[in-house]
Amino acid sequence: MVDTHLHILPGIDDGSRDFEESIAMAKKLVALGFTGGFTTSHFIPNSDQLADNKTKSRLRKELQKQLDELGIKFKLYPGNEIYMDPEMVKYMQEDQASLLGETTKLSVDAAKNKKKKHYVLFEVPFMTEVGYLREVIFEMKSQNIVPILAHPERYEFLQKKPEKALELRKIGVKLQCNIGSMAKQYGSKPAKTMKYFLKHGLVDFLGTDAHHADGSVFEKYEKACKKISKIISEEGLKKLQENSLSINH
Repeated sequence: MVDTHLHILPGIDDGSRDFEESIAMAKKLVALGFTGGFTTSHFIPNSDQLADNKTKSRLRKELQKQLDELGIKFKLYPGNEIYMDPEMVKYMQEDQASLLGETTKLSVDAAKNKKKKHYVLFEVPFMTEVGYLREVIFEMKSQNIVPILAHPERYEFLQKKPEKALELRKIGVKLQCNIGSMAKQYGSKPAKTMKYFLKHGLVDFLGTDAHHADGSVFEKYEKACKKISKIISEEGLKKLQENSLSINH
């Protein structure tokens, strides 16, 4: 399994604080059966969580080196969790924000290569619905980017009207739910909303969204998996866990 959503790079967002914690996180993920993860640190314009690709690449390579030296079999892949912004595509073209699994910036000619798909993990505000969401989605789609919405079960506008996720799916958005949500890691509303998504076949990817080595997702993981398998079967759970293998890496 490859974790689709993970804040394991040290010192650049609200995730891992240092290399020691990153290594501890990797050990726990391996114990759960993960073989790797996309290093989806936050990319939030006009904030202090804005590390460029050069910085992320340096940290990823150094952490990978330390993991390899310790014999920890956990592969790190490029990525970002990009906060929705009208200039999202521009950030990817200028080598600021990362596509999932890709070490190079988005080509300005990406639209011409219809055979090459790119994947990006993005998030939106928790409390309000973004008015320009569709516009940015269509721009990404025009560049052959597959947009993946992070933890949709946690957004208030989808908790109130989970059927809106169907509209997002229709315009090409994939959904990545946090595994811990089913074990009420974030409360009852996200759990209820994720259950709706699972029952209606709207979940495409699962992720831990782990930020720290002592994060509750590690304790809740098995319980959450059991709850998910009761809804979509063990085979359905396994398929969701393996879907991240289809992403470029």
